[in-house]
Amino acid sequence: MVLRGAGGRAFSAGFDLTNLTGDEDDRRADEAIGRAVTAIEECPVPVIAELRGHCHGAAVEIALASDVRIAGDDLGLALRAVRLGVTYRFQLLARLAQVCGLGRAEHLLLAMPVLDARTALAWGLVGEVVPAPGLEERVAEIAAMIAAEPRTALIGTKASFRMLRRRALDADDLARAEDLRRSAAVSPERKAALERARASRPGARAKRAD
Repeated sequence: MVLRGAGGRAFSAGFDLTNLTGDEDDRRADEAIGRAVTAIEECPVPVIAELRGHCHGAAVEIALASDVRIAGDDLGLALRAVRLGVTYRFQLLARLAQVCGLGRAEHLLLAMPVLDARTALAWGLVGEVVPAPGLEERVAEIAAMIAAEPRTALIGTKASFRMLRRRALDADDLARAEDLRRSAAVSPERKAALERARASRPGARAKRAD
């Protein structure tokens, strides 16, 4: 299975700010993201993420849930939820720590850089970088190669990796993380952060100018 963004210019810019209210109802967005991640993880066949252009926020979690990540050299990857007053799902933090190490995971979430494709490769967030014009062709090549391999071996290998991922999650840690996320979700600071983010969007500036 191959996941790619529609339009050929980006994987995804993340969750739509216009659908966030700054209160407890926003946790429904987390539930939707969680369902998508679970579907990818439980898909018995390998999932390839074809990453190009913007890959921000929730899109990063979708990409990391995939089994193989191939990036175009135009990739820009970022996790900037703190700027919106959001604490990310603990499952994502655990996965980031597994993939790129705790120090880099902290830097990504707290310093909020936009990583280019080569940096994402060096950090282990993607497995391969190719020139953007040839990205779709390279992904098709890898997908065809995987599809030709013994199905039982592919299913077994993916299932084994999923068991390893789960070892990073403890029920008590998940419960504590959910309490922290709930507090952040309903804070006055978060409402103010969302308002600032909406006001800074190009469309919002144009509307005010009118």
